[in-house]
Amino acid sequence: MDNNKRGCLAEYLFATECMKREFEVSMPLMDSSLYDCIIDNGKRLIRVQIKSSIKVPEKDRHNSVHIPLQNNKRNYCTDKIDYFAVWSDYFKGWFIFPNSGGMQSIRVSLSGKNKKFFNNFAFE
Repeated sequence: MDNNKRGCLAEYLFATECMKREFEVSMPLMDSSLYDCIIDNGKRLIRVQIKSSIKVPEKDRHNSVHIPLQNNKRNYCTDKIDYFAVWSDYFKGWFIFPNSGGMQSIRVSLSGKNKKFFNNFAFE
């Protein structure tokens, strides 16, 4: 599957998971939007940028995966993106974390400091 198809699939999978949790989900009609969807959790509207990764851990990184968030075309600043949702094929789940601004990448695992973001649909 090419990157574009994988990205589209990730967007729909994330929207479906949110709907299962009874969130309202809106998606922009144009792909030029910085966010991929808006989640209404009943308290506020949350702009989410969705990523997908097929990466596996490097041998010296103790079962963690490095996932790039930025690309050369976009800067996901905090006034445009509230959260990132990253599907990891390796971990078979979502890492959902707030955009802290200037993030270029994130290292995820089920045992490190970012384990708290695994399948965390709390949006707090």
